[in-house]
Amino acid sequence: MKENSLEKNLILKSRIEISDTLKKGKRFDTGTIRIILLPNPELKKLKVAFLVSKRLGRESVLRNKIKRWFREIFRTNKQYFPDQVQIIITSPRPYTELDYTSLKNDFLEVVGSEKFTNFVNQNLSKTDIPAKNE
Repeated sequence: MKENSLEKNLILKSRIEISDTLKKGKRFDTGTIRIILLPNPELKKLKVAFLVSKRLGRESVLRNKIKRWFREIFRTNKQYFPDQVQIIITSPRPYTELDYTSLKNDFLEVVGSEKFTNFVNQNLSKTDIPAKNE
């Protein structure tokens, strides 16, 4: 399997796991992106879900485009996340206001923040999180 691919077994599909992550997970956000992490020691690999609400964008074409952008941003930057964690990536903004560049920049800002790296290092016992490239 390619190094940067997003494998099917990395997708978080269970409604119970998604709702647990939403309720109990630690939230990190900037203007256009929200990342929710929940440590799960039972997992061998990380699991990720991309949530796109109909409330923030009525057109399915737009929602599907946002999901593709989320998948691509995560796929190319998954090295920031340790194993044994459930991740939800979503946006609190109306989707008509979003563009790929701002989503990617905000994603990198979140994963490069001190708050995010401290949480990952303390709660998930992985110290080789790469620093944010500037």
